[in-house]
Amino acid sequence: MPSLSGWPQSCLPCFYSESALHHLAAMATEPLRLAWLPSLTARLRARGFEKRAGAIFTYTVSNDVIGWLGVNTARRHLVAGSVEVFPVVGVRHQGIERIVAELRGEKFHPYLPPTVSSPLGQLMPDMRYKAWAIGPNDIDTKSDEVVAAIEKFGVPFMESGSSLREIDRLLNAGMGAQHQLIYRRPVSLLLLGDVARAMQVVDSSQEGLGTRDDPAATEFRSFADRFRVRYGLNSAD
Repeated sequence: MPSLSGWPQSCLPCFYSESALHHLAAMATEPLRLAWLPSLTARLRARGFEKRAGAIFTYTVSNDVIGWLGVNTARRHLVAGSVEVFPVVGVRHQGIERIVAELRGEKFHPYLPPTVSSPLGQLMPDMRYKAWAIGPNDIDTKSDEVVAAIEKFGVPFMESGSSLREIDRLLNAGMGAQHQLIYRRPVSLLLLGDVARAMQVVDSSQEGLGTRDDPAATEFRSFADRFRVRYGLNSAD
């Protein structure tokens, strides 16, 4: 995965935290957001994107794969009346996500979270943080720029995940957050028919937890146990 150096640390949780993704989907309405979001939404819809909750959009790639777009915002250090937007793009494989949700004891969500993801700027030639400052007088112009970048760099990334094999490659390249990828890597291998390797990945990830007893570690152990029971495999030593 491209390095995230240079990205504001305060922004990184917005890209990858599941709770932040849900927060992005349900952002409270406020005048500044209303000023730019309809302009961006209209342009994205014209290019085949579907508006979801908040500032999340999806794009049909295939029957079981959707492209994912989340538009994060910030206002620090900007003049009054302006907002900075920085898109995150992803790919969601519904087959993987159905199994992950089931084994985690969660209700399947139709578009959250993406299976793999990347800040849009990391997919552009400079491979660095990229945001657009939108003011009240240049909303349409900047919306055009943002959507052009999404079309040129984000959509090809989404469409590259049309096959399960490519999704597996992106998972192994670390395109996303470790606390999410840890669940999706073995499920991808399972769907590819490599059950033995999937089990090795589960065992290795569980062994890597060591003696941790925090909620995240406990949750993954439960997932690993369900994985073994569901697919008739013996528990790890």
